[in-house]
Amino acid sequence: MSSSEDPYPSELRELVERAFSRARERLRDGAPTLATHVSRWIRSLSHDAPPERYFTHPQAFPMLLLPWWLEASITTKPDRTFQEDLVYSTINGYYFVRMIDDLMDREHAADSTVLPALIFFHMEFQSTYQRSFPYGHPFWEAFATESFAAAEAASSDAGLDEIDRGSFVRICAKKIAGVKVPLAAVCSRYERPDLVGPWNRFVDAFGCWHQMQNDVLGWSRDLAHDRKTYFLSEAAERRGDAPAAAWVISDGLPWAYEQLEAWMSQVRRTARDLGCPPLRAYVEQRNTMLATEWDGLTESLAALKQAAGALL
Repeated sequence: MSSSEDPYPSELRELVERAFSRARERLRDGAPTLATHVSRWIRSLSHDAPPERYFTHPQAFPMLLLPWWLEASITTKPDRTFQEDLVYSTINGYYFVRMIDDLMDREHAADSTVLPALIFFHMEFQSTYQRSFPYGHPFWEAFATESFAAAEAASSDAGLDEIDRGSFVRICAKKIAGVKVPLAAVCSRYERPDLVGPWNRFVDAFGCWHQMQNDVLGWSRDLAHDRKTYFLSEAAERRGDAPAAAWVISDGLPWAYEQLEAWMSQVRRTARDLGCPPLRAYVEQRNTMLATEWDGLTESLAALKQAAGALL
């Protein structure tokens, strides 16, 4: 897979489209007024682009790809109906968490007409699994464990005044723990509990890299909104008397790139342990994308450093 290739196969893209059609139909039939408000809110997140692209963007967290690749690594005959349910549940679970996160961050918070959609999103997230796992199945213990872990991480993150490396790894990067639910579902379906640990370790490693990249790319917006991130906490610690923006431009971006490279090394190691060629190719693709972005950024860093010098 080259850096320009699409990691999302056409079959998976079709399942994503079906998931949105399924959600729209369920909402129209059960809550038509809410359906209108939800549609408007979802499109606002994707900036009026088709919402499917929000989940298949090259820099999106691969929450739909990981369960797809995991099942393909177990069996030569993946169950497409099962995968369709995983995609549908995961998308609803994401919107459930996203709506809560936006309320906590006070950024793009949904208005009161959309908040009842939390009931819909969580019900669809959870109940979809009942088609594959009846009451009492061991899967539900994993479902509860990972759901509570994601909730705990989000709550702990909201209460942090400053974020050091330890709290970033333990808390901030674990907010994507919800993706471990569909991975647990695949392992449970094929009775492969031995795969849960290795795939979860990859999620934890990639979560650090992915969250750090987001913090770096969104540093100016986070600074403007006084939002706490690991990157900006390091800026506050290291900048001395200089403005945070000056440190970011002069020293912060090179420092952040070193952290990303270190985490990418860990991501690569955990990916190799999984024996999944598409996943390894995807990791290399993301690494190449970051390197390309950094090469472009370094061309303008000299000019930015001159501007930063004027601020000192």
